[in-house]
Amino acid sequence: MENSHGYNILTVGVGGQGVISCTQILASAALADKNEVRTAETHGMAQRGGTVIGYLRFGSNVKGPLIHKADIMLSFELSEALRNIKYADKNTSLFVSSDVIIPPSVYTYRIPYPEQEKTLEYLRKVTKYVHLIDAREMAEKAGNAKTSNVILIGVMLGAGKLPIKEESLKSAIAKFVPAKAKEVNEVAFKMGYELGQKIKEEFYE
Repeated sequence: MENSHGYNILTVGVGGQGVISCTQILASAALADKNEVRTAETHGMAQRGGTVIGYLRFGSNVKGPLIHKADIMLSFELSEALRNIKYADKNTSLFVSSDVIIPPSVYTYRIPYPEQEKTLEYLRKVTKYVHLIDAREMAEKAGNAKTSNVILIGVMLGAGKLPIKEESLKSAIAKFVPAKAKEVNEVAFKMGYELGQKIKEEFYE
């Protein structure tokens, strides 16, 4: 599934949520599909809950990794979606985990943490394609809370917004997760994919 135009995925979250491993899985799968792939990452106190951003661009003629507007923004934490909304426009699909991790700035500078409904309302002013996913709860049902990133990858594919082959994604997941976690990640991927199919029916068909 070679992508003739550059496709841009921005993955955001905080340290310890698996932002970079998620970007690596997606990049590996895109490479397996014979795309040119460019990635970059930024860390802000990653080990202390600071912002982490993964940039991924792939296609047949991709020159650099930095993204101006994302086709997909994948956010592991609600406030990080708000913080990085400048990368989105009306055509961006925004997949957001409902996970809440209070960033250090809330304590350090006494900045109020944004309310969920107000945050979603603001995000939907930018793009109507805002999908809030309880990835942690789904991951726990799958058998391991650490499979949240695989849940979200499955959701994006099921929604029809990820131009990468399913086999390539499954192979990349198997390569990057521990061997003992292979089965639980397969369950998580399937759960995410099924939810993505429902999102596709509601928003994209």
